[in-house]
Amino acid sequence: MHPPPVSSKSDIIVTVVNSEVAKKGYKFIFEKNNLQCTECILKKICINKLEQGRVYEIVNVRNKEHFCKLLNGKVSIVEVKLASIELFLERKFAVEGVTITYTPIDCPTPCANIMYCKPLGVFKNDKIKIEKVLEPVYCKKGKDLIKVLSLPILKK
Repeated sequence: MHPPPVSSKSDIIVTVVNSEVAKKGYKFIFEKNNLQCTECILKKICINKLEQGRVYEIVNVRNKEHFCKLLNGKVSIVEVKLASIELFLERKFAVEGVTITYTPIDCPTPCANIMYCKPLGVFKNDKIKIEKVLEPVYCKKGKDLIKVLSLPILKK
């Protein structure tokens, strides 16, 4: 396992998660909000700052809980950041420290590596920073691929 990237204070988002999973290091994918959420007093910190389909990692759990009608249970206030994502890139793009425009690996053949060729939390044309080049990978189609640790860079 690789150490997490250092986040600046501006990368941190305050939100809420189910208290049962409110632990430092926990990762989750934000899904779209429910209609019930539109009337909730927690909406502003719960869903307004997160982007659908992105993977977030909890970096701090605050000592405050609220009741969520949708979950019918407690939610905790947490600080999150975008999570780093392991994915495959063509070798020519796998350079540590470089920011690129992401293009998923185009392959019609489903295989065990699909989660790295088309990973959750990063989308076509996203800007991503290559944090670490990990290892070359075998591709059944003969593509020259490298596994990297990347971080999506969202527009502010």
